[in-house]
Amino acid sequence: MKRRDVLKLYSCGMLCAGINGCSLVRPVKINLRPEGVPFSFGDNYPKPQGGTIPKKELGRTGIMVSALGFGSHMRMPLVPYERERERILRDAFEYGVNLYDVYDIEGGKIYQYEPTGRHLAPVINDVLISINLSPYGGRSPEEELHRDLRLFGKDSIDLVRIHAWAPDDPKFGEIWWMWDELFRFKEQGKIRAVGVPVHSWKDLKKPLDTYPLDFVMIPYNFYHNIAFGAAQAERETPDGGFDDVAKLLKEKGVGVITMKPLGGDFLITPFIKAAGMYAKEKELSVPQAALRYVINSGINADSTLAGMYYPSHVYENVDAFLHPSISPEERRLLNTLKKAARMNAASWLPDHYRFLDHWAPELEVHDTSTPV
Repeated sequence: MKRRDVLKLYSCGMLCAGINGCSLVRPVKINLRPEGVPFSFGDNYPKPQGGTIPKKELGRTGIMVSALGFGSHMRMPLVPYERERERILRDAFEYGVNLYDVYDIEGGKIYQYEPTGRHLAPVINDVLISINLSPYGGRSPEEELHRDLRLFGKDSIDLVRIHAWAPDDPKFGEIWWMWDELFRFKEQGKIRAVGVPVHSWKDLKKPLDTYPLDFVMIPYNFYHNIAFGAAQAERETPDGGFDDVAKLLKEKGVGVITMKPLGGDFLITPFIKAAGMYAKEKELSVPQAALRYVINSGINADSTLAGMYYPSHVYENVDAFLHPSISPEERRLLNTLKKAARMNAASWLPDHYRFLDHWAPELEVHDTSTPV
């Protein structure tokens, strides 16, 4: 069954299942297009009052990470706003966030290490820096690491990962040799924990079998929570799929960090718009409901990285962790969005995210030519 560009919403059927007050009498089509997070530095969400984000040990590393981590993929339009960016980083810290995942994107000319190190300098010894070691500019891994240490003003980088899943991987196989380098740096005290980000069991198996990984980053959210579904169907994963992968990692003492809790940058805004149009409970926050889904899922992640571009994102995300219980209304909203969302993600997601389309649930297509 082919996916389509149009999200089909049906009254008293797909979308309205579980959401009270739906008044649609005929099928309605809504175009869901790729859309980034709206640009806004306004205080669109009140500051949470009281409380701090709890911390737990990352695997067996002895490193205490905040349950909510600062995911800092930067967008080009935000680069000039350094003062505002500093406020966001420091606001998160004030609420107990201590894990900052930072990217230097050389190809996109978005360099975050230097400004992030500068903004966090007063508290740099109280935060954890997480990076993907990806040398550029002709530097060796060791030269790149020394540069990163200098830019962050630290004696060691707390969490370091590489995208190296197998020696014969067509995209990243050429950097498989860097694993030995990372563990050599760890022995030297320049790295505290070594890990890998994966998007399937196939990505994880070889590194996990070959090296004593300290942590693994895996996607987990209400929409793509069958992340390992395709591989599981081919008997490549433990029988329980994604949740069993997390359980296996826990049993091995490997830390678990989840990412993409809101479904990814290209999905969250369409989800919010759809919920705003059809949910009776207008006060419900899709981002908070999505985060609470992860918190209450039983996956028991050590930390969850969530993208935070503006102050309101910090406050909204923090509030979800300070008040983690998920309501029946939030569960119904997420279930409705999960069942109703029908989009051809493969046609507009970036190449490296097109695998997400295979994780979305398949739904029955109804005849839209007659009233429901």
